[in-house]
Amino acid sequence: MSLQVADMAVAPMQIKNALVTSLRVCAVCLLFDFCMAAGAALSGLNRAAQQSGPAPGEFAIPLLIFSLCVGASVSYLILRSRLHGWTLASAMFLAIYGISTVATQVETLFFLSNKLPAGMARALFLQGAISTLFFAPLAVLVLGKWRGQMSGPDTHALTRPRPASAAWRVALLVVAFVFLYMLFGYFVAWQNPELRAYYGGPSWPTFLAALKGNWANSPGIFALAACRAVLYIVCVFPLVRMLRVGRWESAAAVALFLCAWTTALLLPNPLMPASVARSHFVETLGFSLVFGSLLGWLLNPAPPSIVKEVTAPDGLRASPR
Repeated sequence: MSLQVADMAVAPMQIKNALVTSLRVCAVCLLFDFCMAAGAALSGLNRAAQQSGPAPGEFAIPLLIFSLCVGASVSYLILRSRLHGWTLASAMFLAIYGISTVATQVETLFFLSNKLPAGMARALFLQGAISTLFFAPLAVLVLGKWRGQMSGPDTHALTRPRPASAAWRVALLVVAFVFLYMLFGYFVAWQNPELRAYYGGPSWPTFLAALKGNWANSPGIFALAACRAVLYIVCVFPLVRMLRVGRWESAAAVALFLCAWTTALLLPNPLMPASVARSHFVETLGFSLVFGSLLGWLLNPAPPSIVKEVTAPDGLRASPR
């Protein structure tokens, strides 16, 4: 009887906690919009964007999708983290700014530097830094993760990766990034004639021909992809290590986190035709799902052995088995 009463008391509490968490996640999504707007205003991005003319197309619905995807993925990572306070906010800042701004705009400068209005490149990097500097700590605060909570022993305690293990994982991730980058680029984006015309590239008959042609005519693409791979690893590594989850969940979390930022391509862009932006969206979405899963899986440490403490009859703790 007492157990039934206890279960009935727990159910409303679980509903209340779920409701509060949902409201906090919605607040994080709204907060992301405000931080982006503040960053755009303070960085001068709004003035630089006006030089390209008004952005074509509907803005409200793509912005809503972008905000919901980012807010939900970021909230999940924060809520599942073992960290709290400034440590957690710093890890989130590195991951968000590194992936959403640095890795993205480095590629933009490589391909579209001649299409950017004066001052826009600087404004883009500055806008991302300002927005993330506001957003990361405020998201941690809103989600109730600023102060640590007393808890039992952490069965997912961090383990230091061995140099040999870390070396082959990094090498595999760099090779995988370059291969997947070229694969999705050719079979998804490069099949769009408007995209080829936009970048002024040839129509390669096969994937192998595209690899050979790029290696001969533009080898910097491979160097760019390798550098971006290292950047992804550096930015996501603290994110994965802070999670209190297994490898499967880590792979899914990182994949969804990377995919969330691809929805920015749904926003109207005065510098890029809609057809080109859609092709890049499908390309980067597929890439993010595959590479993000691999990234989350390989950077997650092996499942640690659970240390069990056996309490002896006299109250003394026996040696763990």
